[in-house]
Amino acid sequence: MAGAVSAGAYTAGVIDYLLETLEKWQKAKDKNHALGPDHPDYDKSVPMHDVQIDVVGGSSAGGMTAAIMALGLFEGIKPINEANPDKSHNKLYDSWVNLNDHVGVPTLEQMLGSTDIERLGEVQSLLNSDPIDAIADRAMDLSGINPLPKYISPNLQVILTITSLRGVPISVNFFDKQKTVQSRDGITFEDKKEQPAHRMYVHKGIARFMVNPTPEKRSDHIVGFDPNLEPHRQLLMDCAKATGAFPLGLRARRLKNIHLKYIKDMVYQMFIGSKADEEQVKNTIDITADDDPFDFVAVDGGTINNEPFGEVIRALEENSVDEQYAIIMIDPFPNFANDKSRTYKQPSTLLDIIPSLFSAIRSQAMVKDQDMLQGLAGNHTRRMIFPKRTDDPYPIACGSLDGFGGFFSKKFRETDFELGRYNCQRFLRKHLNVALNEKGSVKIFDDWSEGDDCHNRFFIPDETGETTGYYPIIPDLGIQNMASSQYYEPYLEDSVKPKIKPSQIFRLDTLMRNRFKAVLDGAFKFNTSPTDKYSPEVHTDVNRLMEGFYNKAEQPKGSTTFLFKIGMWAWQNFVSRLIARRMAKMAIKTILLDFRERNLLEL
Repeated sequence: MAGAVSAGAYTAGVIDYLLETLEKWQKAKDKNHALGPDHPDYDKSVPMHDVQIDVVGGSSAGGMTAAIMALGLFEGIKPINEANPDKSHNKLYDSWVNLNDHVGVPTLEQMLGSTDIERLGEVQSLLNSDPIDAIADRAMDLSGINPLPKYISPNLQVILTITSLRGVPISVNFFDKQKTVQSRDGITFEDKKEQPAHRMYVHKGIARFMVNPTPEKRSDHIVGFDPNLEPHRQLLMDCAKATGAFPLGLRARRLKNIHLKYIKDMVYQMFIGSKADEEQVKNTIDITADDDPFDFVAVDGGTINNEPFGEVIRALEENSVDEQYAIIMIDPFPNFANDKSRTYKQPSTLLDIIPSLFSAIRSQAMVKDQDMLQGLAGNHTRRMIFPKRTDDPYPIACGSLDGFGGFFSKKFRETDFELGRYNCQRFLRKHLNVALNEKGSVKIFDDWSEGDDCHNRFFIPDETGETTGYYPIIPDLGIQNMASSQYYEPYLEDSVKPKIKPSQIFRLDTLMRNRFKAVLDGAFKFNTSPTDKYSPEVHTDVNRLMEGFYNKAEQPKGSTTFLFKIGMWAWQNFVSRLIARRMAKMAIKTILLDFRERNLLEL
């Protein structure tokens, strides 16, 4: 599940319909198993193969959705359909659509408040992240804990990406570990500090949880998860908040009491392509971190790893007995292979090069060369679910403002949740399938043949003529006869994208001004200085040199002049207020422009 900010509402909708379909299918199979194949009520049109979700993984909003989904499965997730008019008992919907609105103040207005700065005494993010904490705390609280459904692995794994601002120090050795030179005139490698190495820091982090791992599945790079234990649920949600900590916009998260063994093994797994590589990798790379526990501050996992399919593939291959698996990516902001919209413009000026440089660094960090060489090179089913609405270049409302648009209207989130269900239904019925000419390599269709009840009900004709047709991997029991377009449950309706009134945007002006001023005042207090890495002796020598050249003694550190006090007073009472007003006006215009471009603005 890819990063999405507020468009996590779309991802939640996809998961909601997927779980609903699996649950209906499981109940039909359970009924058949109870009756037996010779019973007259045995439904031969119900496929009896099993599909099990072994791993869910995600980054940013996708990672938060994966964690909330895992917790919700233990409590039970009631799908959002006609049978649930109150839209209750569904952690996915509650967390992504309701957000924290239940307190009587819209979540966005809470995020523009300054209670966090007042409580913490410092500015930690542009937006108030307290509502995010409240949503996470609510998701962590389980009203009951039930066994996982049969279509979920009893050892379900949850993988979340994290960007560590501390980084894990590693060294690539440029010496032979087994060799020690015993020469009076030669170079010795006895003192490790003098051993040559190339030192780097790994900032990409993976939080990998497994539900109740069996002894043979335990490993230093896997965190055991028991839903009955509150500390386990707390750690999962702490990591979920970390992967969703949008850089600068939302509060960075401190992760504490992380065992050094986990950190080291996590990093080694990034470089180990196969079991045969393990010894070579550990001989070549030294992880030189010493602190245990290894605490660090983390931000959005999507900063450098927004689609962690490689980590999901490795988890599948590490623990899968059966090599037949499918990888499904849910991406609210997909790219397309034939997209020609990005054209190269050669930068020339400094102002051109600066954004191009940062774009190049991030784009290169996103390249998954090892993932493409390993799991993606295999002959496994790979599919993507992405937003699609009839004749609309901007299918999701929450996609506005680079994913922050959903915070402006609950209707945006509701519509995108419904769109996720709508797209997932079509995906399961038409796209998550296996071509008949390939079914011999897929064991689950061994007992399917032309003319039997399963074939007659679920066979998907190929209108392009490229194949003889398809069979669905996950059958949607709302289908009566796919070939003739007959349904017990018709296709969901394509929801109408809502619009927002300009007055709803303008009313945020005062809140924005106050938040921006609080951020500016808190960030520039003029009473904090960066950590000084230089010794007093170094400062004395440099000050003497400066005085000799400029014929003026350096002002003693920490002294405050009358003019400086005047400047501070002017900043706090006039300058920051004027800047905040200007920032709010610019923000309002940017919001209006983007909403108008995406046809979300009611004129």
